[in-house]
Amino acid sequence: MMRLSVLGLALLAFSAEAFQSTTRVLKTTATKPSPSSLYTKTIGDDDFFLSSDNSDRRSFLSKCTLGLAGLATASFSKSAYAEDEEESFASIAARASKLSADAGDRVAVSAINSGGGDTRTAYDFDLPVEGKSVPFRELIHQDVDEDGRTKCKVILVSNMKEDDPVARKDIPEFISLAAKYGRSGEFAVILTPTDQGYYEPDTSQLIRLKLASEYGYGINPATLLTDKTDILGKKALPFWRWMQSNCRTPAGLGRVEGNFEKFLIDGRTGMPLRRYPRKYKPSNIKNDIEAIIAGRPLPPAGANFLEEWRTAAVEAEANTYRFQKGLNYYD
Repeated sequence: MMRLSVLGLALLAFSAEAFQSTTRVLKTTATKPSPSSLYTKTIGDDDFFLSSDNSDRRSFLSKCTLGLAGLATASFSKSAYAEDEEESFASIAARASKLSADAGDRVAVSAINSGGGDTRTAYDFDLPVEGKSVPFRELIHQDVDEDGRTKCKVILVSNMKEDDPVARKDIPEFISLAAKYGRSGEFAVILTPTDQGYYEPDTSQLIRLKLASEYGYGINPATLLTDKTDILGKKALPFWRWMQSNCRTPAGLGRVEGNFEKFLIDGRTGMPLRRYPRKYKPSNIKNDIEAIIAGRPLPPAGANFLEEWRTAAVEAEANTYRFQKGLNYYD
């Protein structure tokens, strides 16, 4: 602002000097005597230029002063507006940052449930592992610190059949996810073999050995395997019956229709968050996993999410590995 004032004063002085020089030239030219009156002095002419000189100079200086004042005012207004705009933007950014942090602290997640008033969570169930009934909390090695924060924040659960062609794609991706997100115990994968969904001839022990030898599944503590069990009908494992009822398909269906349907469970609340169709790649679930680990709301499903569910609905009518009464034994 000081620099602008100095510049304005210099311009004012220069303009005044230029005007004075110009009037001198004009005065000299206008009063130059003609040859016939070389020695005649015209007092009236001098008075005219003197009066005109003073009047025009005052007018010129006034206009320059007003112009510079306007320029200074405009510059100041623009500077003040920029400062106000910058301050306003900073305030908005600060408020947005605070709101985002608050939303992250609240962990705004919700389950896609049936609305039947079931208040149970995954932690209310046991799963069969090597002939023993293991509480869900123990299976995923869940710990809670003194501040109430859970160690395992997200669990991906899927039914499976070892010789289903989809296994060749999904199981390596399950292992990859466990290696990336399960190092510190924040993520776990649980697979449940079943006779339903075509036929699984092997015993639970043999399935465990095959998965370990063919894929290395089970070497990482974050990759877990239950015993073979029913997930549909009267003999269905209560955990699976509860999960299907509380996390339905986009079409509202609860019953599993094929192998490798996947369920994402929030480790903090023990509630299912999202369900994925048979051929939905585990690697496409990584954004959901990362969001829950970070305590953010579940992001929108991938672009191919609904398309894969439509494909699954078609396969549920004709695919060899579909879950159907008469084809698989369940009531």
